[in-house]
Amino acid sequence: MTSAGLELQKAVLTLLKADPSLKSLINTRVYDRVPAQAEFPYVTLGASTTYDWSTASERGSEHIFTLNVWDRASGRKSVMQIMHAIDRLLTGTQLTLTGHRLINLIPQSSLARPEDNRDGYLGVLRYRAVTEEQP
Repeated sequence: MTSAGLELQKAVLTLLKADPSLKSLINTRVYDRVPAQAEFPYVTLGASTTYDWSTASERGSEHIFTLNVWDRASGRKSVMQIMHAIDRLLTGTQLTLTGHRLINLIPQSSLARPEDNRDGYLGVLRYRAVTEEQP
């Protein structure tokens, strides 16, 4: 059986990299690990936590994960536009996960702030997803 968290991450990355409206804002710069000399703006996978969400009859998981949007100084507008595009893509979407079924994917919070020590701007989107194992 494959990891539900890994399958969710792969599906989110695939969706973000393939969307034309997001591509116009960040090209395909969506990273798990940021390469050296990466061009701004870009999106990174942030923290993720998985909890058991099993019932008496089904094995399931609850996933809390974040996506981070990075841009250089004066990037507030850009970060907010990218966050909006990501949220539009993920809210209400039905992702396909190998070995698992996505029950729901719900936005929990968003944050945008200057990052003085990095000469830039950071946006953080936090989501909650619930998955069930497929037999």
